[in-house]
Amino acid sequence: MTSPDKRVPAGAYAGPAGTGAGLPSLQKLTWQSAQQSIISGVMQSFQGVGAATTNINNATTQAMSAATAAAVGASGAQSTATAAQDTSTANASAIAALQTQQQQTQVGGASVTDNFSSWNTASWATFRSGPVADVSVVNGQAGITKSGNTGNGSVGALWKTPLLTDSESVSVVLGAVNQAGSNDLGSGPVIRAAADLSSFVWAAVSTTSVALGYGVRSGGTTTFTQWVGGSQFSISTGDTITLTAVGNSYTVQINGVGALNYHDASAVSPVGSTNRWVGFISTYLQQSSAWGTSSYYGFDFDSFAAADTASPPIVGTGWSLYRQNTSSVAQSAGANVLTAPVFDTVRQTNNINLIDLGTGQIQVTKSGWYVISVGFQWDTAAGSNPYWTVLYTAPAAGGTWTAMRFAGEAMGSNQYDTSATFVVFLGAGTVCAPGFQSGQSAGVRGDAGGVATFFDGTLCSFS
Repeated sequence: MTSPDKRVPAGAYAGPAGTGAGLPSLQKLTWQSAQQSIISGVMQSFQGVGAATTNINNATTQAMSAATAAAVGASGAQSTATAAQDTSTANASAIAALQTQQQQTQVGGASVTDNFSSWNTASWATFRSGPVADVSVVNGQAGITKSGNTGNGSVGALWKTPLLTDSESVSVVLGAVNQAGSNDLGSGPVIRAAADLSSFVWAAVSTTSVALGYGVRSGGTTTFTQWVGGSQFSISTGDTITLTAVGNSYTVQINGVGALNYHDASAVSPVGSTNRWVGFISTYLQQSSAWGTSSYYGFDFDSFAAADTASPPIVGTGWSLYRQNTSSVAQSAGANVLTAPVFDTVRQTNNINLIDLGTGQIQVTKSGWYVISVGFQWDTAAGSNPYWTVLYTAPAAGGTWTAMRFAGEAMGSNQYDTSATFVVFLGAGTVCAPGFQSGQSAGVRGDAGGVATFFDGTLCSFS
């Protein structure tokens, strides 16, 4: 520093004496020290960035953990919901079966239940309309097979044994929704049907709608005509759809609550002994567009139940079946229940379950002593191979057959008939059926009056 007169005062660069101040005491400034200072600052900045990155990584890890936990929780919730739905559906099926059994116990008549553990072609007859596959059972639910369908159509399934009165009730517990929410696609119970499905009354549901009407079948084509319908409903898996008929009046219920009703005043759908078969309808719809072909299936069914809701016009407990067709039905040699369907006519039944008409399988509903008669007319003389009449029993439907009584030997060149009468005690739920033993194969034939080939039984004493 200089003064205005350009003089340098004494001590100007040295500082006051004795203070140690002045240039000699200043830090030496070099490019090296400046460089170190800059690098130090940059490193501190990077340390800050590193800390921030660590914090971000930690936050990201926590977020990912939370997301994973949420996904696991959602999956668990979905599994729980599915299990709950399965349980609810199974409970609904069990309740429907129990109600049917109670109904049958209270009023007599006939009843049937099927929880679809498999598709039993011995008990069900199917009628396809359109290029669709047949009914099958998957995961305990019945419906149109989900492959092999090439166009719109439906399958009607009828239980082969009819009910006994014109007051009837049919219930289905709904299974998988499939595409039942699209295009108001409907499947549902059938009542008041002819044995060949030539006429019937139907109810059909989608996830939002219910319809009630009648149908006819001719030349392999089934036509549905709607009487009434509504679209204000919410229907899903596990719901029970019940179709009831009393004379010409029909009612549809959802879980026991009335949904639709109709009185067929002009009797468009016939009523009487030739229209007492029951079952269900399963539908399929196919739509094509520029984006391809889409398939739509109605609800599948978790279970089926049906029963008479009025007492048959007879009293007592028993049955009478016979064959009126005079043609022969071949039976294999040996000791067997009937190896091919024989009986074709129900003369009368009351307070029993007719499981299979053709082979004469009867399930008793009351414990007690029964008098049972069996008769067969063969198309081949016994000769040296005698015919024996056998009564078989099983502890329940589908159980193992056991010979309970063995009698009525017929032998000789002129012996074509064999019969026997048994007195046996049967517990409630026992299934019985007629059978035979023979060393030769032969055919069983009938007659118009049912006097030669028959299976009769009655409860004569119970506690």
